[in-house]
Amino acid sequence: MKRFLVSYTRTMLAGILLCMSVSIVAKEKEDSLILDKIFKYRDDNISEFQSLEDNIYTKYRFNVEERNFGLWLIPTTYVLAKDPREYIREAYSKLTFNDVHNFDIKSQVLSGTIRKNRRAMPTLIDYMTPNIYDVSFYEGHVLSPFNRWNRRFYHYTQIRLMNGATRLDFRPKLYNTQLLNGYAVIETETGRILRTVLNGEFDMITFRTEITQSEEEGRTLMPAKCNTAATFRFLGNRISVLFNAFYNCPTDLPDSIGYITDREMMDSIRPVPLNRLDRAIYEAYDKQQEAAAQAAAADTLPHKTNIWKKIFWDSIGETLVTPISAEAGNTTFRLSPIINPLYVSYSGSRGWRYKMKLRIRFTFSEHRYLNIEPSIGYNFKQHQVYYDVPIQMIYNPKRNGYAEVIYANGNRISTPAVMEAISKAHQDTINLENLDLTEFRDNYVRLFNNIMVFDWLDIETGLILHQRKAINPEVMHYYNMPDEYRSFAPTLGIKLSPWLKKGPLLAIDWEHSFKGVNGSNLSYDRWEFDAQWKYPIPGLRLLNMRAGVGFFASKTSDIFLDYSNFRDENLPQGWNDDWSGNFQLLSSQEYNVSDYYVRANVSYESPLMLSTWIPYLGKYIEKERFYVSGVLLERSRPYFELGYGFSNRYISVGAFASFRNTKFEKFGMKFDFELFKRW
Repeated sequence: MKRFLVSYTRTMLAGILLCMSVSIVAKEKEDSLILDKIFKYRDDNISEFQSLEDNIYTKYRFNVEERNFGLWLIPTTYVLAKDPREYIREAYSKLTFNDVHNFDIKSQVLSGTIRKNRRAMPTLIDYMTPNIYDVSFYEGHVLSPFNRWNRRFYHYTQIRLMNGATRLDFRPKLYNTQLLNGYAVIETETGRILRTVLNGEFDMITFRTEITQSEEEGRTLMPAKCNTAATFRFLGNRISVLFNAFYNCPTDLPDSIGYITDREMMDSIRPVPLNRLDRAIYEAYDKQQEAAAQAAAADTLPHKTNIWKKIFWDSIGETLVTPISAEAGNTTFRLSPIINPLYVSYSGSRGWRYKMKLRIRFTFSEHRYLNIEPSIGYNFKQHQVYYDVPIQMIYNPKRNGYAEVIYANGNRISTPAVMEAISKAHQDTINLENLDLTEFRDNYVRLFNNIMVFDWLDIETGLILHQRKAINPEVMHYYNMPDEYRSFAPTLGIKLSPWLKKGPLLAIDWEHSFKGVNGSNLSYDRWEFDAQWKYPIPGLRLLNMRAGVGFFASKTSDIFLDYSNFRDENLPQGWNDDWSGNFQLLSSQEYNVSDYYVRANVSYESPLMLSTWIPYLGKYIEKERFYVSGVLLERSRPYFELGYGFSNRYISVGAFASFRNTKFEKFGMKFDFELFKRW
């Protein structure tokens, strides 16, 4: 009897476990089936986004619950740092989708109570156009659970509802700000998402978003309305925001209307009425404006304190922490804030650097405009100001036709050839090691024209003039060495993309300097061949690849062996994170000592790789990168760099190690600020 009970119990347990296994497998298969329907519905209707135009009405209501002086230093929250504590902002905009990933937003009519009608917390614009089917919700951030490439990051469970719909709940497998939790109501038969609720954290904003998808034929991948409740917290400041967006609004405004502030017009085109709280904010604002106008009319005596306050706080103070922008007629102007941590960077070899940017555009017609985009920076290690002033005239944007003039002082250029020449001529002189003879300031002017001959071929012709002046001219004079070197060189550049931008970009660059022309005392022939490929991998991953060869076919001097694609950069202009395609630890002198170079750089970028599994810290790691770089130079062993980096909402950090052959040489780090980069 005892043996029978044991055998019976084992059989029952085995049966229960078998049923549970079958149930789990069936449940997983059922969850996978509804996901496959969602993915298929997206693929079948993706063409809806092609050249889709939409009228969007948005309303923001801000409540500054807690604030301190730190709010004045945050870009775009400066306007919320003073009383009152509640604000409203409305916008009526036209949205045009170029494709599923790219769109343009043109604000036409604005209304609100924020001072000077400035934009506050512009990162909220990302919430205006959430494409729930794309890889990411918000411009490369926050991975969508409704995209097939992201399903490995989420757990899914589903519940059948009574009305032919299915509720699909999702939660992240990792606790990371790139992931969401929430649920969606889905049409079971087709896989069409009807409504979804998302909870997440993005760029120091915690949010809860409810999206109702459109039911109109041809627009089912677009939202019909979107409501977001968000909270921003930073250094004791707390701002709550209610954001509402309504799509496919009935009023079409002519394109000639653009960026005007008009409350009366907004009242006439607003698709939904204001609620009681919205009206109360407007009423309080109107009373305050009326009282200020009456006080100004009654008080004719000037007040010095008001004048100083206006100059120092309202003008200079605002300029320090917020970008200056203006638009008048056919001219637009934008200057980055004077105090801006985003333009501060550090590396062990180059020290601390800071830069500012200015953008001015003059529009003459739809196909002709002038861009002036100077950058200015300061290197604290070298105690030198750097500037770069490109002036570009676009005359045929369809064929990438433009003419450009660049005036810059470039980077300090180093050449040990000067030291070698002095040592050779004065072998019995004093020790030269402590004299700064290898450093020259490099001022140059570059004039060129670019035109796309075919869709796969760009041709660039131009002229470049260099003036290199010694940092220590007195010592150069003492040793009968020139303290200035000039070059006058026509250039020819060819860019090939035979794969129509689906493969690497190939470039050929030729430069020939004529001695004796315009004071030139250098003659050389320089050739460079370069290939770059930013290969996107599904799931917001990116493989950056670059390889190149450069050499001097002829030259009359070894003083300067200066290359275009292999040079030290003090004002980097960006190839994604400004680190890909560059060497971080290579000495500045080594860029200009070789008759040739052969280089290769590879970086791999991905969200949610290794560090995201680290408890607590991993929550805030948004992207990780691996770097491998190598270069072969004349009279030098092969040089390699290995690096690892990560980015979060606060900072980007990279750690690099350099090697000669297989022998370790040195270690260094680099970081850039990411804080409020999208603000």
